[in-house]
Amino acid sequence: MKQISFLLVMVIAFTASSQQATQVKDLATVNTVKPKPGQKMAFEAAYKLHVAKFHKGDNQISVYEILSGEYAGYYHLVEGNKSFEDFDKARTDAAAHSLDLDKNFFPLLEDTRNGTYRFMDSLSLRPDVVAESFIVTVNHLKQGLVIADYRRELARAAKLNKNAKGAFIESLSLSYFEQLWDGSDQTTVTIRNLKDGFKSLQAGYYPPNPAGTPAFRDEYSKTYGNTAWDDRVKLLDGAVAKSEQYIMKFRKDLSTQ
Repeated sequence: MKQISFLLVMVIAFTASSQQATQVKDLATVNTVKPKPGQKMAFEAAYKLHVAKFHKGDNQISVYEILSGEYAGYYHLVEGNKSFEDFDKARTDAAAHSLDLDKNFFPLLEDTRNGTYRFMDSLSLRPDVVAESFIVTVNHLKQGLVIADYRRELARAAKLNKNAKGAFIESLSLSYFEQLWDGSDQTTVTIRNLKDGFKSLQAGYYPPNPAGTPAFRDEYSKTYGNTAWDDRVKLLDGAVAKSEQYIMKFRKDLSTQ
């Protein structure tokens, strides 16, 4: 089965160590699982017990359920607030933790996979908005794309949209991530955090912009120049080899309390 990629925003935090080197806590690991047919409720019951026993303190976990698309019925088990140094550390209860998974968790699964992701604040827009409903867009970038150019355009858009006026754009919250160690399949994930839930997707939910509100293209060309706009359109039109999108919800009942 082909690889899928995603990451969730609320579990990402930024902290620094005053010791020799700064530890940036902008990484998260995502285990993605699908229960066997007829085992959804058994899976949820078993995992709820597992989380209560093994995922407290420094091992907190957040769980999300995919609601649409090809991967509807999968769950994302997310451990965030990580630095690279954390990958050198072993759990003190590693044996008991693994045994519990082997006995009570893995036998209920049809599919499982994992990935590591980095949150990038400069390419995000108001990522600290708290939400329990999300639209996830996964972009697989074309080989040969200069990622620095792609990031530049995302950063410019985030900067302009941060100061843009209008009910919709002022409420828009996007969190941007890049998958690490993804080989030739360079993958990015953008999460739209729906503060008001899925109802905010209804046409007409946000009032129209006031008359005279400048368009994004006009503001971009004014700031960076018409030639830069043409270069942006050309770059973004040819950047993505494949795109996936789905909605998901936060499962507080299966997450660390």
